[in-house]
Amino acid sequence: MSNTGSLSYLRILDFTGEIGPYAAKLYAGLGADVIHIEPIAGDTLRSTGPFFGNRPGKERSMQFIYYNAGKRGLVLDLKKEKGKEVFVDLCKGADILFESFTPGYLDELGLSFDVLSAANPKLVQTSITPFGSFGPYSTYPGSDLTCSALGGFLYLAGIDNDKPVRACDNQAYRMAEVYAAVGSSIALLFAQKTGVGQFVDVSCMEAVGMALETAAQCWDLEGTLRRGRGKEAGSATIHPCKDGFIAIVAIVGRNKTMWTPFVQWMKEEGVEEWELFDNDNWINASYRESKAGYELFCRIFERFTMKHTKQYLYDAGQAHRVAVSPVSNGKDLLENPQLNHHDFWQRLYHEPVGAEVVCPGAPYEFGHLKWRLGDFAPTFGQHTAEVLGECGYSRSEIDALDREGVVHVAKS
Repeated sequence: MSNTGSLSYLRILDFTGEIGPYAAKLYAGLGADVIHIEPIAGDTLRSTGPFFGNRPGKERSMQFIYYNAGKRGLVLDLKKEKGKEVFVDLCKGADILFESFTPGYLDELGLSFDVLSAANPKLVQTSITPFGSFGPYSTYPGSDLTCSALGGFLYLAGIDNDKPVRACDNQAYRMAEVYAAVGSSIALLFAQKTGVGQFVDVSCMEAVGMALETAAQCWDLEGTLRRGRGKEAGSATIHPCKDGFIAIVAIVGRNKTMWTPFVQWMKEEGVEEWELFDNDNWINASYRESKAGYELFCRIFERFTMKHTKQYLYDAGQAHRVAVSPVSNGKDLLENPQLNHHDFWQRLYHEPVGAEVVCPGAPYEFGHLKWRLGDFAPTFGQHTAEVLGECGYSRSEIDALDREGVVHVAKS
């Protein structure tokens, strides 16, 4: 760690698009020099909404703005021979290369890991793809939806015989990116100790499989297909209230020590028919899972919840040691006192749109390392000339590469 309390001594190449940008962002947040490389046609994330002000534009994608804040930007055409030479030169000075190309693509261009590691033996190359770089699915096209489906995430989120449910945004990609960041750090430590880099292979489908808790084991050991428990009364159920929804876990298994405080809460609130909860039938999962038990619970509890706000139910439930929680929407998150106490929400002035954008802040807090949001996401080709100059290219050489379409240099 440098004496500035950051990872500024690290140089990270980020040649990713829709899959992968968060992995490098985690390093950028800690001060590493992260260079986001885009193809000559531009990062596909630039064309992915939502857009600032609901107006599409190359510099207006909210996802691109967030995931690439704190990075420098360079535009490069890998299909040109001189572009390949530039890429190898960039890798010579890099600690980690994040890429999300279709498996085999770089090999076909003559830019395999063997070639890159010959230029830089300490290089860690981390590939983030839907199904990994090897195996029968490796060359199949994939998306967040297919990775979530094949990985089991969609099925697990459903209830009973209801259709599967997809989490919002691209959660399969985000899971893989976090594992990619961790795996790359381990490989980087190994390289710093031994001088030997390595290829790190990250599969979105496998990352999703890590989030299934005991679903596979339930089938292996019990022959049962585990899904969500959304219709087992009081056991991870969601209920409407005055201004949205709340989730409650009033009992797990036969744990009466959880159920008793819930019953006491209902009694103290004077909930109509609360006495029906004061019955050992509720300790039996079979009764809670029954149609009669679930409907009775909803009738009594929701008659109460519909009179109150999420915040009231959360405060009152916590005061009675009942595991109840608001189902937060975006507005709730921005106003959340716990997040605001930690200054989780940060404002980023994005110069291309001339306005501030609210972004999530640090995903962790350290005692010594300093986290930062960094500068606004790079405009197309903003730092191409700057980075190439650091690699030893003269101004005339950079201009020639620009004229030939090997790179794109943003005009000042």
